[in-house]
Amino acid sequence: METQIITANPHHAPALSYLGRIAFRAAFAQLFKKKIELEEYLDYTYSVEKIACSLKKENNVYFLALVDGLPAGFAKVKRHSLNEQLDSFSQAELQKLYVLQQFHGKGVADALLEAVFEFTFSIEAECLWLDTHVSNERAIRFYEKHGFKKEGTAFFTIGTQTFEYYVFAIPIQITQPC
Repeated sequence: METQIITANPHHAPALSYLGRIAFRAAFAQLFKKKIELEEYLDYTYSVEKIACSLKKENNVYFLALVDGLPAGFAKVKRHSLNEQLDSFSQAELQKLYVLQQFHGKGVADALLEAVFEFTFSIEAECLWLDTHVSNERAIRFYEKHGFKKEGTAFFTIGTQTFEYYVFAIPIQITQPC
């Protein structure tokens, strides 16, 4: 099994749309009381057109993981995204890191996160932050294993439901902690 990480471009929008829909549903569908709200969120957030538009924005960078040439996961980074809970002026945000379930435990997420770390270091961000749902124990363990520290909480509303998230951060530039 060979994992390759590439920087995605608008040509990859259909693959990213597919990966996002499948991985988000697998991770979070059980949290939705109204399945129609899940479907509406997936249709909006992971439409091929929306992803293609997002890929064209200078502030966004997507990394696509290919396993034996097939899409297995992706990460999305916002180059400049300040979180008020962090004491830093130069922050990047890991907005999404999704891996299809059949590739869990095979190093795909590790490879994606390594590409994210290299990128955020190259743009001289002081720290990288993310949020993850408070019940997503697998993700929480993964981020803590890689040095992220819990810095606070945040809330996100989808439809009629509000979800609680933990905010995690990790210093990237040695000279300035988050």
